[in-house]
Amino acid sequence: MKVWLLSDLHLKTVNERNGNILLRFLHSLARGEREATHLVMLGDIFDFWVGDHGFYTKQFQPYIDAVLAVQKAGIKVIYFEGNHDVHVKKFWDSVGIETHVEDEYFQFGKLNVRLSHGDLINPNDHKYLKYREFIRRPLLEKLAHILPARELTMIGKVASRKSRKRSSHYRRHNEDQLIELIRTYAEKCFREKPFDILFTGHMHVRDDWVGNIDGRAFRSVNLGSWFDVPQVFWLTETASDWETVG
Repeated sequence: MKVWLLSDLHLKTVNERNGNILLRFLHSLARGEREATHLVMLGDIFDFWVGDHGFYTKQFQPYIDAVLAVQKAGIKVIYFEGNHDVHVKKFWDSVGIETHVEDEYFQFGKLNVRLSHGDLINPNDHKYLKYREFIRRPLLEKLAHILPARELTMIGKVASRKSRKRSSHYRRHNEDQLIELIRTYAEKCFREKPFDILFTGHMHVRDDWVGNIDGRAFRSVNLGSWFDVPQVFWLTETASDWETVG
């Protein structure tokens, strides 16, 4: 058993540096150059993708083809929606890729693992939480599949730029507080239902921490983002590590 995990690439086109790095990594999995049983993509892989519009599938076709090649090679692919790739479950399900919107538990070998995009980590981000509640409404999901994709993209790009500017400034000056939020969320999740490891993304801060509640140890790993260094995380029953890809 060897699980590879990545999150928060925020890819915009097929021509950017990190996009090419992702393609090389996916191809290495599909060709068997890296041992793998699972590939977990924890959301915000794309900077903006809403619904199952052909506009987006055509725009990101090389990535889609590479992910499907990984699955065809016998590697289980698990995709989580983020807050930038929203209502994409319908598309990924249609091509045979297991997709989730909310936190889920998985058994990887002997390890009980909880997977989460992580956008509920910060309970104080009231503006985002209201936005999340709004876009996750069933009516909005239906509209996401029928509204014109180009107009959605124009609106999304403006919102994305504003959000990134605000969040990147906050992250640079408050990394310690963000790490504390990640760990507090892990403790909250463990109290809800114990696990061995919790993997999250969204916060764009890499953190690997071991907590303990009532004598029971657990681990929390936030995968960070590819804005600084393109890194993936691998996990076996007995070991784990970050790997820089290029």
